Amino acid sequence: MQAPYAVTALAQLRSRAEWRYATLHSKPHGQLFWFTRGQGRFTIGAITRGYGPHTAVFIPARVMMSLDLPAQAQGVLVRLPLDPTLDLPTHPVHLRVGSVEAQSALSGFFDMIERELAGFGPARDHALRAWGLLISVWIARQLDKQDGSILRDRTHILAEKYAELLEHSFRSGSGVADYADTLGVTPTHLSRICRDSAGRPALAILQERLMHEACTLLVDTDLPARNVAEDLGFSSAAYFTRSFSNLTGRTPSEFRRLYPSEQVIRPG
Repeated sequence: MQAPYAVTALAQLRSRAEWRYATLHSKPHGQLFWFTRGQGRFTIGAITRGYGPHTAVFIPARVMMSLDLPAQAQGVLVRLPLDPTLDLPTHPVHLRVGSVEAQSALSGFFDMIERELAGFGPARDHALRAWGLLISVWIARQLDKQDGSILRDRTHILAEKYAELLEHSFRSGSGVADYADTLGVTPTHLSRICRDSAGRPALAILQERLMHEACTLLVDTDLPARNVAEDLGFSSAAYFTRSFSNLTGRTPSEFRRLYPSEQVIRPG
């Protein structure tokens, strides 16, 4: 079984197809990004912020996100398991770390996780969990010194709620009007807030999340396109193909041929 911990250099992440990290998606595990050089932007939920050197960003499992990763950006991504005993934050965290001691400590934890993963020594799982606990303590102590909130403005709470709803039900076939109705606002107001918080309207956020999932299913499974359309709540395979082509510039079959699979999951 694959270890629940992993350490990936951002340069290695950048070697993957850009749509895998640069369009809105979520992961079934926690992610801790540690940026050491360069600058760029990330979107968490429906809120976009910038990052620079010595920035730590923690994203809990199943929280929608995307990442702008320019060539000059350096650092690591650490995958953390769904282990409630680690007591990791339940909300996204954005930390600018000025202390050299704190920077060195975090980098040291990553180095030790990499050593454990490479070594296959006795009590490996216990050792990995110990380093995971130390990372959790490090985050808690940094949060004690600074806010760490992703929200830039209290009006963005609506965008955050929209992102949470969308992540839980984007496969339902619901449109922006349905989400706006659930949130008790008009579609126009919701889109205005999303433009302010994420630089794009509510519909674009919904479409991007759907298209990332469609790309993943097309590349990493052998599901026929009609089944992908059904899984994502499209009214017909033809409508899915038309929408996918308009947003990506390729038909589902062309996209599937273009990108190699990283992990083929055969349904059933």
